[in-house]
Amino acid sequence: MHQTEHKPTPLELRYRGSSPLRTLWGLYADDRPNLLRWAVLFLVRLTPGLITPLIFANIIDHLTGHYKTGEGSFVPILLNLGLLMALLGVNFPAHAFSSLYLSRAVRRMEVQVRRALIRRLQQLSMSVHDDLHSGRIQSKVLRDVDNLVMLSNQLAHAMGFGLYSFLVALGITLWREPRVTLLFVVMGPIAVYSAHLFRRRMRQRNREYRWEVEQMSSAFSEIIEMIPVTRAHAAEKAEVRRAGEHLETVRRSGVRVDLLNAIFVATIWTIMETSRYSCLLITGWMAWNGQISIGEVVLFQTLFTRLLHSLQQVLSMAPQISRGFEAIRSIGEILECPDLERNEGKRALPSVEGRFCFEHVGFTYPNTDLPALLDFRLEVRAGECIAFVGESGAGKSTLVSLLIGFHRPTAGRILLDGQDMAELDLRTYRRHIAAVPQETILFSGSVRENITYGLEDVSDETVREAVEVANLTDVIEALPDGLQTTIGESGGKLSGGQRQRLAIARAVIRDPRVILLDEATSALDVISEAQVQEAINRLIHGRTTFIVAHRLSTVRRADRIVVLKGGRMIETGTEAELLAQGGEYARLKSLQV
Repeated sequence: MHQTEHKPTPLELRYRGSSPLRTLWGLYADDRPNLLRWAVLFLVRLTPGLITPLIFANIIDHLTGHYKTGEGSFVPILLNLGLLMALLGVNFPAHAFSSLYLSRAVRRMEVQVRRALIRRLQQLSMSVHDDLHSGRIQSKVLRDVDNLVMLSNQLAHAMGFGLYSFLVALGITLWREPRVTLLFVVMGPIAVYSAHLFRRRMRQRNREYRWEVEQMSSAFSEIIEMIPVTRAHAAEKAEVRRAGEHLETVRRSGVRVDLLNAIFVATIWTIMETSRYSCLLITGWMAWNGQISIGEVVLFQTLFTRLLHSLQQVLSMAPQISRGFEAIRSIGEILECPDLERNEGKRALPSVEGRFCFEHVGFTYPNTDLPALLDFRLEVRAGECIAFVGESGAGKSTLVSLLIGFHRPTAGRILLDGQDMAELDLRTYRRHIAAVPQETILFSGSVRENITYGLEDVSDETVREAVEVANLTDVIEALPDGLQTTIGESGGKLSGGQRQRLAIARAVIRDPRVILLDEATSALDVISEAQVQEAINRLIHGRTTFIVAHRLSTVRRADRIVVLKGGRMIETGTEAELLAQGGEYARLKSLQV
């Protein structure tokens, strides 16, 4: 991993959710050549349809003149039809290649945004992840980026078509009869202003709808995860009812959005149709008075109809544009979040001895007033094994989070090998540590892939040594494909003890200097606990180790035991010393006998 890995990308630097249109344009900064090719071919593709009314008007005027006088040649009509066929021949390749270039640009943007989101999620502080539910994150990475792709395609096609149609229709009308353009000038702003009146309300309702969808996604994620517990407690009806409540909330919010969109579209349609009828009335009156020809009536009516259609198409996109802009703001909640783990420019750690010093360390979680840790002081020698014990909420897991660097002390400081951890590049520090949590996190790959997670070019011999240290050899031999056996989602094909030993193998293979064991055996039966404990004893030999445990039988071999209560250290010493004192540790011990 290079030191520059977490520097903001150009996409992240230019992302501004408060300026959706400017941000959308900025997302294509690296793909402007493809957009230019698309624009040229797009204009070529549209041109035949836009000048067709002019050719039709010429044909109608020629036919009308022949009808009145009986004179003239049919050749001009054939020439006009030939021009139409030639233009038609250009349309097919222009259509195909313009779509190709646009697709390349949009799909690359889609990949870049999703990659930037995943990258940023890896950089955000753990405090942000504590507040962001996985369902909300999935909604941003999947649904919001899909809305961004849809917005890009709609803007390119509808806006491009509308703007070009407007300019061509206005140009031809100015050339043939400037007085008719007055109707364009009057009706266009009326329609645009009508759209503006709806803009703020559509933005608000789309924001509410997006929020409700994210909440529903979070709830459904929890419901799926809770299915085993739900079934075990016969709580299916309660979960179905909870899901139904979220669905009903989303339904009501969606209906409000759809109703507003329908009213908006109906308003625009009424204005456009009134404008078209007005154009027919005015040009018909001009033809009646001999000011323009019949062909020009058809020309202006067709041009005005196309212009109104393009304008209506653009204005009718307001709901989709509002939804897409809201997606940009939603993605910005991740890409613009300032709460990052800052490592750039900090001191790298090529090696770690494992000496720690806690100097008056305190920590309070965001949005809470009650400190999780208060004035914690402790010196730890390299290779020493320290156990943290105490009742739930005493501050044990908070200490582990501080040691990993997931959170920073809100008071005091932690020294590693005499260096303030706040001044260290924690990425380089974490290469020298391994954590075995209470809930082992595995993915649905093979046993070998889970053991070597995050490492490259690991030899089979190294994997076998890690398996042996983790007391996992018998398990591997019993699996149908050995190390290549897939273990199912979250390691579902393994028992709890087997998953814990696999997690220990994952820790062993990294040859860490610091080990953090957070309730590693609390959920296991007696036999599994003994097997895991044996693996742990092999793992921690000669390494600085911190153990969090409720089962006090697992901390007997610790060099020192630290007893916590209410975020404070109240006792410390060996097990024999603490039992002799007859204090809190002795009380906890007696409760487990």
